[in-house]
Amino acid sequence: MADIASVSSNKLKNRRQELQNQRRFRALQAVWRFAAISGMAGGLLWILTLPHWTIGKHSQVVIEGNRLLSSERIRQLLPLSKSQSVWQLPTQQILDRLEATPPIANAQITRQIFPPRLIVEIAERQPVAVAISDREVGFVDEQGVFIPKKFYDGGDRNWQAPKLRVIGYDPLYRQHWTQLYRSIGRSPIAVKEIDWHNPSNLILKTEMGIVYFGAYNSELFLKQLSVLARMQKLPSRVSSGQIMYIDVTNPDLPTVQLKPPKKIKSNNAPVRNPG
Repeated sequence: MADIASVSSNKLKNRRQELQNQRRFRALQAVWRFAAISGMAGGLLWILTLPHWTIGKHSQVVIEGNRLLSSERIRQLLPLSKSQSVWQLPTQQILDRLEATPPIANAQITRQIFPPRLIVEIAERQPVAVAISDREVGFVDEQGVFIPKKFYDGGDRNWQAPKLRVIGYDPLYRQHWTQLYRSIGRSPIAVKEIDWHNPSNLILKTEMGIVYFGAYNSELFLKQLSVLARMQKLPSRVSSGQIMYIDVTNPDLPTVQLKPPKKIKSNNAPVRNPG
C-alpha cells in the first residue's frame, strides 16, 4: 500500500511540474508575441513617417468631381503649410474648410499611401441665377447660397452663366429664395430678371413686361403668378410698347399702367406779321 501511495504522490508531483512548465511556456509565448507585434507596429509607424510617405506638395493632392471650380483654386483652400505624414493630415479640418467655401456643397477625402496622395472629391453647387448685390456680383444656387464670381475664375471656359438675373439679392432673402425660384420655374410666364432692391415690392421682368408683386409672400405669390398667366393674351390687345408695368399686388384686382401718350410735335412754323 505504501508503494501505491508513493507512486500516486510522484504522479501528482510530476503533473504539477508539467502544468507549471506549460504555464511558463505560454507566458513566454505571450511575451514574445507582444514584442513581435509591438516591433512590427513600431516599424510600420517608422516607415509611414519617412519622407517618402508624406504629403507636402499640392501636386500630391488629386481633385475630382470639379467642373466650375479649377483644381488649383481648390488646392489653395487646403491647409498644407508643411509636409505631414499621410496618416497625420487633419482631414476633418480640411473637410470643414472646403465645405465652408460657398461653391462647394460637400466633400470627401481619401488617403492613398502607394504612392502617397490625398484624393479630394467634391460636389459643386450649381448656380441658377446671376446675383447682383449691393457689394458684389456673383451667383446664387437653388438653395439661395450666394457665390462670389471670383471663385469661378480659371474654371470651365465652356460654362455659360445662367440667363436669369437677380438684382438687389441679400442673404436675408435665402429663406424665401428656394420657394420663389421653384414657383417661377413652374410658371408658364418666362422670367428674365428679378428685382429685389425694394423688399416691399418684388419686381419681375417677364416676357409680358415689368410686373409688380408687392412684398413677397409664398402663398400669395403662387396666386399672383396664376393671375399673371391668365393675362397672357394681354399683349395681343395692348401693344407691349404701351405698357409701363402690370400690377398684381392685389391678385383679385390686377391693374395695367399704360405709358402716357406721346405728344405730337407740330411741323408748322410760326407765321410772322410782316407789319
